[in-house]
Amino acid sequence: MLLFFVATITLHAASYSGTLPVLYIQTENNQTITSKDNYLKATYYLDAMGLAGYESIGNASAPLTMEIKGRGNYSWTGFDKKPYRIKLADKQPLLGMKKSKHFTLLAHADDSNDRKGFMRNAVGLELSKMIGLAWTPDAKPLEVVLNGDYIGLYFLTEHIRVDKDRVNIVEQEDGETDSEAITGGWLVEIDNYDDDPHITIYEGGKTTMWITYKTPEELSFQQEQYLTQQMTLIDNLVYGDKNSNELWNYIDMDALAKFYIVQELTDNYESFHGSCYLHKEKGANEKWHFGPVWDFGSSFNRDKSQYMYQGDVWHNHWIPEICKFPAFMSRVKEIWNEFYNGDYNNIYNFIDTHENLIAKAAAKDKERWSQYHGSQTIGTYIERTTNVLRKNAEWLNGQWKTNSNPGGNDNPGGNEGGNDNTGSLSEVTSMYVWVNGQSVEYTIAQVDSITFAKKESIVVKAKVPESWSDVYVYIWDTEGVETGDYKASKQGDWYVYTYFGKSLNIIFKKGKGWTGNKNQSEDLKTDRSGCYIITQEGENKGVFNEVDCE
Repeated sequence: MLLFFVATITLHAASYSGTLPVLYIQTENNQTITSKDNYLKATYYLDAMGLAGYESIGNASAPLTMEIKGRGNYSWTGFDKKPYRIKLADKQPLLGMKKSKHFTLLAHADDSNDRKGFMRNAVGLELSKMIGLAWTPDAKPLEVVLNGDYIGLYFLTEHIRVDKDRVNIVEQEDGETDSEAITGGWLVEIDNYDDDPHITIYEGGKTTMWITYKTPEELSFQQEQYLTQQMTLIDNLVYGDKNSNELWNYIDMDALAKFYIVQELTDNYESFHGSCYLHKEKGANEKWHFGPVWDFGSSFNRDKSQYMYQGDVWHNHWIPEICKFPAFMSRVKEIWNEFYNGDYNNIYNFIDTHENLIAKAAAKDKERWSQYHGSQTIGTYIERTTNVLRKNAEWLNGQWKTNSNPGGNDNPGGNEGGNDNTGSLSEVTSMYVWVNGQSVEYTIAQVDSITFAKKESIVVKAKVPESWSDVYVYIWDTEGVETGDYKASKQGDWYVYTYFGKSLNIIFKKGKGWTGNKNQSEDLKTDRSGCYIITQEGENKGVFNEVDCE
């Protein structure tokens, strides 16, 4: 037993940085937290470490009572560094937040694992606040010691719930039957898991869509019927006449426009697939409002050359169709231009402050959870993610700036991988392809048969073996970190991928996911556009053979 204890202490020798407050949690009888459903009894205290702007709550000799359980889906099952839901016995202003009993401890192991510098949620939430959504959860960094074990850098985050200081609507009773009372308040989520309490509708009459209800938690027949009718009515309007304004009698256009802009800025290609919240106040004429924002775990993963709902592996409900409404896109562009030419650049000041705040704690987190951190410093990863954000904003401004194409996205929906129109024609001038061993510049007219692309992009076209179908590409960044698994667009007999960067490391393969050598190409490393025929012998990797693009 002593040897095991010593080995455990050595393994977890990392300790807190001293630059952030530390939350100490002790479960009853030192129990391990294994359930997302059942709370464990525990005690806690928050040590402000003498840092300015923070207040200690409780102490080691007089801890306060709380309950704790697991939370999350992939973040709970996919990592040893776990996220938690906590419920305090009494409301407390932890880290200066509004008093509450309900908080989450987000681990963001996936954020560090994907080399994003603990940036995705921090930036997404801050953008939501800046653009003016009704309420955005606050999230502040701290370090956590659980049952005497330092478990690293966490983000104490306000839990999404109906509350006067959070989603400020009437809290509808469970099992309500009164026809007026069941009109609100509602807090629901477009979900990608069917094990939560939900209703089911069929988007566009064919695609399963789960609506998880958060408030109320248990529905009467009348409540279930009302919610189903509301979501079905909205779905019918979404897939109806794009020049009609009836949809906006049920959905708050401005809230949706702001919500959507934040998802585009972060390129969160899972944003209308899951963790997509809507709420509605009590009243037959009250509208549904998108928000609050939550979960930016699929953000900043690609060099933006398309809208967030295009070319990804997730099905984003409603938004591809909604972006075909001229009235909606006109409002998106109005809000975008005001925001981009106004407060937007303040996000980079926030990022600098965020980096300075967490840098030393992130280094300690790396000591504790080295398997989820890359070889570079957190500053390197934050700079990389910041550059992606800058490119995202520049790309969007090319689509939405004043006097750009009015009404509707340039190519909304239906584009899988690559982008057939990455800007107005005044911006798209030419591209280079390899012809007879030379780099040749093509005009827009000439390049039309290949793909539209800005001059600085790399466009790779490939013809694959006939046995391959549902073709995807996998790419790496310059550090060798895997950065994406994307469906390639189809243009005649060619599969196409467009990359806005200086160099590209890419494979083509049959289907999504890693398949080994079978039905995939060798690596192609290139810094220029080109066209290739992929040939394959047996189950060996496919071989690239460069050909003229003409």
